[in-house]
Amino acid sequence: MPQDPRYSYYKMLMLAENADEEIVSAVYRKLAQRYHPDVDATRDAARRMAEINEAYATLRDPDKRRKYDQWLAVRRDRRRNDHLIVRQGDVGFGPAGQPVGPAQGTVLEFGRYQGWSLGQIKRADPEYLEWLVRAPIGQRYRPEITALLQRR
Repeated sequence: MPQDPRYSYYKMLMLAENADEEIVSAVYRKLAQRYHPDVDATRDAARRMAEINEAYATLRDPDKRRKYDQWLAVRRDRRRNDHLIVRQGDVGFGPAGQPVGPAQGTVLEFGRYQGWSLGQIKRADPEYLEWLVRAPIGQRYRPEITALLQRR
């Protein structure tokens, strides 16, 4: 089983975890047609095909899939207790403490300004927003942060 927390058989096959057996088989066939070493001349083709075969062998067998899903659930539970991973709706306050002033905009669920709105951060620490707009984690907030920073 894959040990990398960002990797799963579902991601390998580009499937939702609730995909039925028919979808699993159809996706496997398409990936096999694309990555089979007889078709794909790249050096990684054999390794990629072996990973696809391993994922398919696990997900097509109901018993193996059930055990794999249980293993994923345990791994998620373990990660849920990691202080770097924040549960949805579990917003407390980060090291910056309680927000100052009225909330304005999206509330962050991570980092030192956890529990603060983007508007509150702009008033207290606009440099943090300038960093966040460039950071990968801030990508989903980019339009809102850009608009806030333009209103200086």
